[in-house]
Amino acid sequence: MIGFEPVIAIAGSQRGWASELVRFLSDFGGARLKGTVLTATEALQTEYEVLLIDDITSFLSPRLVDRIQKSGRKVVGIFDPESGDLGRERLLTLGVDGLAPADGGPETILEIVATVAFDGLPRSRVDVARVREQTRLGRITMVAGGDMAGDVAVILAGAFQARQRVSMVIEVDTITPMLAQRFSLPVVPNLLTALDAHLLLRGDVRDSFMAGPYGVTLLTGLPDPTDWHTVQAEEMVDLVETIAVMHDELILKASPYLEEPGPAKAREGRFDASRALLGMAAEVVYLAEPTPVGLSRTLAWSTRARSLTAAPIHIVFESRNLTKFQRGELSDELLRSLAPDSITWLPIDTGLERAVWNGTPAPKGSFVRTVERLGGALVSSADRDPS
Repeated sequence: MIGFEPVIAIAGSQRGWASELVRFLSDFGGARLKGTVLTATEALQTEYEVLLIDDITSFLSPRLVDRIQKSGRKVVGIFDPESGDLGRERLLTLGVDGLAPADGGPETILEIVATVAFDGLPRSRVDVARVREQTRLGRITMVAGGDMAGDVAVILAGAFQARQRVSMVIEVDTITPMLAQRFSLPVVPNLLTALDAHLLLRGDVRDSFMAGPYGVTLLTGLPDPTDWHTVQAEEMVDLVETIAVMHDELILKASPYLEEPGPAKAREGRFDASRALLGMAAEVVYLAEPTPVGLSRTLAWSTRARSLTAAPIHIVFESRNLTKFQRGELSDELLRSLAPDSITWLPIDTGLERAVWNGTPAPKGSFVRTVERLGGALVSSADRDPS
């Protein structure tokens, strides 16, 4: 029937066409089935020439179609004629390369796949790889940990900008978001409005950015952490990659948790975003509570982090009134158990305490200067690209 067998992937479908097509390919051929993809990430990372996807697939979006096409591949949308014209119209709006009716049978679907595949063959893998290499992402620094993480993130961004590096802070914390409240900013726009614009092409992602302290651009987090389940890890990664192209430095204010779901999976997916984004970080800053319990938590977090990233880990101890002996005990144990790339002690600063109470930026003082020195050291690190 078809003298050319394109490599296809099928987005997971509950409709009958998918299983019928798999059986047909096994018996008669017509295409080489790479496999089934169940998420947007798999759709982007799996190697194929044509993706077959339902109009009702949960992760189908204009952004996904655009990224697949820009990588030199094709998308065929499957719609159910018995459900009216909405499915077909949605696929046309998304800009798919071809349309096939779900009730048309495997041969009809394969004819359309062949037509789409012949209409401008996908670029070679070498060409696709070259395009990806030419897409420059800004350097990503993750800041995770305690209550001071938000202040540290924005001060670091300010320090980067002072060194002529275009910087921004994104609050990717789906568990303890706090930037809007900390700096008395409106709760809208936020991460959800940015994702909506990015995935569904409803406006410009930059419309969700707002001016923050120290002249830093911010994208604040979830207005309510109970909305965490509406944010998928692969969507967050895609958004961060897109924004990183616009900046030299991207600081992610993340949650202090990386736990995997337990046996009951009652919180399955709760930590997926933090774990996925940690893998993108070139450097990690973790805010530690300077107590024996805080040190234990820091070591446990760092052990999990080391399994997800090879990035340098910088430990920043929060402000506490400690003796020289207590600081030495904590530092010595940290160096014995973790050997972080740097250790910073934040000073007690009454100006910061007043600023936190009033919801204003910390004034220039010992706290700000300490974080700025850390930012200067990060910019000066040997493996950072010159500005």
